[in-house]
Amino acid sequence: MDNLFYPGKFEFRMGLERGEPTEFFRSRPGDAALLAQRQNIVADHPERHSVLLPEGKPLLAEFVRLLADWGIAANPATLGQSLAPDHLLLVPNADGMPVLLGGCVCFPSSWAFEEKVGRPLDWIHAVVPTLNKKLGEKARSFLTKMPLGQAWLRANWGLTASPALNQHPALGLPVLTPDIGLGDVWFRIERQALVALPETGGILFGIRLEVFPLAEVRASEQARLGLVEALQTMPDAIADYKNLTAARSRLIELLG
Repeated sequence: MDNLFYPGKFEFRMGLERGEPTEFFRSRPGDAALLAQRQNIVADHPERHSVLLPEGKPLLAEFVRLLADWGIAANPATLGQSLAPDHLLLVPNADGMPVLLGGCVCFPSSWAFEEKVGRPLDWIHAVVPTLNKKLGEKARSFLTKMPLGQAWLRANWGLTASPALNQHPALGLPVLTPDIGLGDVWFRIERQALVALPETGGILFGIRLEVFPLAEVRASEQARLGLVEALQTMPDAIADYKNLTAARSRLIELLG
């Protein structure tokens, strides 16, 4: 978690580095527990977590073929329950703006995947203060011109009052409060992978989630200082979006 923070005031960054898609999507220790959760989540609420527009079927088929090339067996009918990372499938429209055509998102960080399907990326990101202005054109340009054969990796972080992986807004999970204790705060990292789909011209977006008690962040001096600086310098609108406003002072206090 030490490499999540940059020196200086908080701001959104692309923060991309090269990786291998095989490494990102292959099975890892602990994935069996994730798959059990995924199966239950999709069975209980498929309409929230597993959605694919008809136009997205060629992208899903290509993703499954790529998984086979990477040595990962997959069934397109049950992909969301048999693959540990979440996945989203996008394709650029006539204006070059990627549009979300579907996927399977079992572990959202306080957002409703099903409400975003069919929407262009700039519409999806419009709710995030300053994001379109800061990175919108850069992200669109990169996504539509991604080199083939690589996974392009980045990470996002957040803080929450629940260790639950699935934080869909409909679940009504606890929120951060001004008097929250150290043992009641969790640090979420979304490890993201972007992969070009050469046959369809689509974009594969994978997400792997990591969750740590805030105490573990505090135990790492580099991560602790980076998070404190981010909380202190984050614009109010972004703190509101990240649901941090009510607890921001308390979180800084808990981090020391």
